[in-house]
Amino acid sequence: MEPPPALTPVDAAELAARVFAVEGPAAPLDSERDANFRIDSGGRSFVLKVYNSAELEDVVEMQTRAMLHVAATDPELPVPRLTRTREDALHGVVEIDGRQHAVHLIDFLPGECAEPDSFEPEALRVFGATVARVSKALRGFFHPAAERTLLWDMKQAAGLRPFLDDVEDSARSDLARRALDRVEERLLPALPRLRAQVIHNDLTYDNVLVGGDGNVTAIVDFGDTTHGPVLCDAAVALASFCLEPHLFERVEAFARGYGEITPLEEEEVELLADAVSARLLASALIAASRVRQFPENAEYINSFVPRTWQVLELFDDLGPEEVRRRFRTAAAPALAWPPQARPRSHPRVEELLERRRRLFGPAMMPLSYERPLHFVRGEGVWLFGADGRRYLDAYNNVAAVGHCHPRVVAALATQARFLNTNTRYLHETALELAERLIATMPAGLDTCLFVNSGSEANDLAWRFATTVTGGSGAIVTAWAYHGVTAVQTDLSPSEWVAEHRPDYVETIEPPGGQTEVASSVAVAVGALDARGHRPAALFLDSAHTSSGIFADAPDYLAGAVSAARTAGAFFVADEVQAGFGRLGSHMWSFETGDVEPDFVTLGKPMGNGHPIAALVTRADIAEEFARRAPPFFSTFGGNPVACAAALAVLDVIAEERLLENVTQVGRHLRAELDELAVRHRVIRDVRGCGLLVGVELTSADAARDVANVLRDRGVLIGLTGRGGSVLKIRPPMVFRREHADLLLEALDEALGKAR
Repeated sequence: MEPPPALTPVDAAELAARVFAVEGPAAPLDSERDANFRIDSGGRSFVLKVYNSAELEDVVEMQTRAMLHVAATDPELPVPRLTRTREDALHGVVEIDGRQHAVHLIDFLPGECAEPDSFEPEALRVFGATVARVSKALRGFFHPAAERTLLWDMKQAAGLRPFLDDVEDSARSDLARRALDRVEERLLPALPRLRAQVIHNDLTYDNVLVGGDGNVTAIVDFGDTTHGPVLCDAAVALASFCLEPHLFERVEAFARGYGEITPLEEEEVELLADAVSARLLASALIAASRVRQFPENAEYINSFVPRTWQVLELFDDLGPEEVRRRFRTAAAPALAWPPQARPRSHPRVEELLERRRRLFGPAMMPLSYERPLHFVRGEGVWLFGADGRRYLDAYNNVAAVGHCHPRVVAALATQARFLNTNTRYLHETALELAERLIATMPAGLDTCLFVNSGSEANDLAWRFATTVTGGSGAIVTAWAYHGVTAVQTDLSPSEWVAEHRPDYVETIEPPGGQTEVASSVAVAVGALDARGHRPAALFLDSAHTSSGIFADAPDYLAGAVSAARTAGAFFVADEVQAGFGRLGSHMWSFETGDVEPDFVTLGKPMGNGHPIAALVTRADIAEEFARRAPPFFSTFGGNPVACAAALAVLDVIAEERLLENVTQVGRHLRAELDELAVRHRVIRDVRGCGLLVGVELTSADAARDVANVLRDRGVLIGLTGRGGSVLKIRPPMVFRREHADLLLEALDEALGKAR
């Protein structure tokens, strides 16, 4: 490449007047290979572009005609208008220092090159949609010069190999060589199969300007226009936003917007990670080469390089398969789906109630609230009724990372399009999920089995415990809940009717009672022994979510577990409600008591609403069980679709830093609830931590009144504890401070009306 044209602002102003009849002062603008100037004339502003002498005239003509075509095809896109020369040509040709340079003049559009990390998800969605609109506008355009050989053309990636020697850092040079090998082996052979057309090829945040509100104000620089796969246009734009933190959240936001205009095909989504890697690699290697060629321009050339290398290093650390999996999951919203069915009108509540009574019968638990709710959609912390009203969900922990989180939905849909089987066959998703869950547990818990629900997980724990210990007795807390199976109903005092009290189950009081917990366990062991039952297991929801919420009682937990183990019982930590970071301080609620369970049971939030659950235990327990009982198998437990959903949940928890959010929002919520307790005498106690909080009122009637008033105000909470006198606040973990404030405002009003 030749050096940029040597032009002063005075030269540029003279050139604009001579070639385009536009007179005014000139000010230089940044450029790597050309010379750009802003010209102010008669209340208007223009950009004078003097092309590098290496740029062929037919290529310049292609760029200007492409710009005109986009403006004509999609007039709402902010593409600058072109000013013709005095001879009515699209561009002129001038001589500078003995070299011929093409030159054109376009409108100067407002906006700025925003920093990539300043783009919020909504702005990235709009950006993605804009990129797709430009590609769509170019569909009907062609020019012979589009077939040129261009260094920045992803199809020419193999030509980057000589630039490896220009990378001074040997570790980075080796990393780049590995990445380039993968590009040549996987991406380049696949590109000819993909949809192709003339593409802009450089729609980065440098060339798509935005205003103060984040909306796109200008699309500039058609200098890299070429004929290539549509995927490359998306990958080039997306690569400029690939930086930490929240890298894959950025991918998802961009893909969502892009897919609204031009859905991607399956193979395009499969290759997106490789295409993004190829663009990042080109950016790093071309920069290294040009710094050697033009050291005087090194600062400008290197302005983006450190972040590029950071992302390439991250991809190298994760490994190509993991990077592809995460891209597939994040980009799935851009996939081409079958057309949605036409929306239909929703039946009236009275009609649904009658059908429910007739079809479900009296054995089904009653609906929540005095006036039933009919929901048709969920998003984040919101549920939307059939009447269009939205409700703030401060209760449903099943959608732990938010209702219909796009990452989880995309993971489900993507995997469902390929395969769903069972664990009698090998599949990576179940193994990866087991590894990632085990990595969050104490070192001794190293074996994972998958089922479909928390009830099944607790049932399996009971089966293991009774088989291995030979015992038949269980110890649980009063008013606890552990599941819906026959055994788990026996282990759930909150479900007992007056005449039902299983003789193999004993209860201990939850935290807050007067009796020391170790003594209570000893009494329970004695009572079981008197009825011929040696204790097999102590079942504890460490946060006591169904017993009234006591999430901060570490001494109680340690004392109960120690006493149970002295009696020969295993400790089953039921994390079905409080697990996956709900307390904020820890991933699992049992960690607050500095104890190591023998079994950990997981459920509800694990798949964000998709049925999947797990039992985590020790290898020695599993081996002893295997010697004494038939091998365990669940047809649907650990199926690839469910595991894909659970993996996406773990990704979202980590990438959106939800434990940090839970801690911060939970701290604010508790402080404000304590203030409400001072003002409202109906509040007896406020307990809990993170986004698991109980507000005990003076009576169950008062609690029901508050819950129903909140429902009418558009806020959902639950009831728990003995008799239902505790308001149960347990929202999705994406609940932010502004959502907490909405809850607090409504709760303040409701408490004022309570009996």
